[in-house]
Amino acid sequence: MFQALIFGIISGFSLLFGAVVGSTFNLKQKTIARFMAFGSGVLVCALTFGLMEEAFVHGGFDAVTIGFIAGGLTFVAGDYLVHIKGGRKHKRKQLVDARNESNGKIITLGALLDGVPESIALGISIFNGQGRGFLMLIAIVLSNFPEGISSINGLIKEGFSKKKIFIMWFVVAFLTATTTVLSFYFLHDASQNTIGVIEAFAAGAILAMLADSMMPEAFEEGGFSMGLLTVLGFLVAFIISRF
Repeated sequence: MFQALIFGIISGFSLLFGAVVGSTFNLKQKTIARFMAFGSGVLVCALTFGLMEEAFVHGGFDAVTIGFIAGGLTFVAGDYLVHIKGGRKHKRKQLVDARNESNGKIITLGALLDGVPESIALGISIFNGQGRGFLMLIAIVLSNFPEGISSINGLIKEGFSKKKIFIMWFVVAFLTATTTVLSFYFLHDASQNTIGVIEAFAAGAILAMLADSMMPEAFEEGGFSMGLLTVLGFLVAFIISRF
């Protein structure tokens, strides 16, 4: 339980820490993109050799198929709704035209949509052991940290004060950290098939998030070299997973 609490706090509050860094230092967008690209590679490895492998062991093909597709569909549908409600307007690239002005609740909901599947996956990875919890932690931090940095300028342009931004990200950090702890505590005794479905669901949601958000943003800001950084992120994560 203590490990789940510590990992949950580190992963959740890496978003807030990124926002603090982004408001303090004027980092170049290309530098942020490098973090995103490397983190994308780490996340792909974590969901492939961690979540999906474990999901198959726990639940077989039916759990993997049902959970993975459901996770991807849930994220895509949720992300679309967040977009049209204005919850992604602080990002540089808009996938759809927002019908409403940005507001704190929708932006917070969008951040939770990104973070909750990762937090569930982290909680499960911790009680599964084999060092995969640490790998998932690294992957989430490398996802949240640049997201926090890049959010500052866009949110300020949308009319949010730094204080309100920090409050929003604190709420997200607290809720995602809590999700990690609850996942560790309550899913520990769930049936193997249920765990398999949930792991595959988280993997599908995370992969959809990477395809919709992190990878396109990294490429847009950093260009073709981001592909190599994604490859390196995957390789480093794979090496870590073998120890």
